[in-house]
Amino acid sequence: MKTSDLSNISFRIILGGGVMIIRIAELPIVGDWDFCTDQAIKSAELSPIPDVLVLPELFTIGFDFGKISENTITREDLIKHPLASLAVKHRMFIVGGSFPVKTERGVINMLPVWDNNGNLIHTTEKVHLFKNMDEHTAFVAGKPSDIFTINGIKAGASICYDLRFPELFRRHALNGAKIIFLPAEWPEVRIELFQSLLRARAGEAQLFFVGCNLGGDHLGEKFRGGGGVVAPDGSMVKFTQINEYVKDYEIDINDVERVRERINCLEDRRPEIYQNLKDTK
Repeated sequence: MKTSDLSNISFRIILGGGVMIIRIAELPIVGDWDFCTDQAIKSAELSPIPDVLVLPELFTIGFDFGKISENTITREDLIKHPLASLAVKHRMFIVGGSFPVKTERGVINMLPVWDNNGNLIHTTEKVHLFKNMDEHTAFVAGKPSDIFTINGIKAGASICYDLRFPELFRRHALNGAKIIFLPAEWPEVRIELFQSLLRARAGEAQLFFVGCNLGGDHLGEKFRGGGGVVAPDGSMVKFTQINEYVKDYEIDINDVERVRERINCLEDRRPEIYQNLKDTK
């Protein structure tokens, strides 16, 4: 990976100053739900303790459709999830991958965020279902949520296949997001595209973009991680390898404004030209 010109520098964070350590734990799905949860907790507790932990999409179960219906949880289960206790213990924010969550509309692929007091401060739903792998047979299409904050820093989040739909992320940027998180299960055969889209989404909105992919193999498909953090100039941020599956990225959120001071794509938009674009067939 290339080193970003903007990724600097001091080695532990002061969020109030805009510098934070983001950890992506691109864990494989091994064993049962509880074992995967335990592995996630262990990845968070490796030294140095990060400010934000990000986990992959459906990291406890994956797309094993035969098990999803018997392993769906509720929003209330998320509130008291072991990751909430982990967040309190280490005073970290956790972008908890995603879980199959039962709602009145059906089972949703839902992403939770816990703050450093263990509160469930945000959830969002996977909007676009990947029909090529029959995801629509186990889940219903979700609705996007607005932004949330990490110690005053505005952030957004979406899940995996949503990455291919830039309208979602432009919405977050216009609402003030300076960083976006995306848990994913993106197969290794398309990892170059995954990384290209991460860079495109960051560069076009001039913000930080965090992609955390599944590690290892799952249901006969190779995943092997390959995510990362992209700076607002579209370059990959350098990382520190913590173990085989865990990487830490140190960023300065103030780089968003530094990039936009040079070229401000959001200010240069002309929405009157393209806000009503339609299929012309």
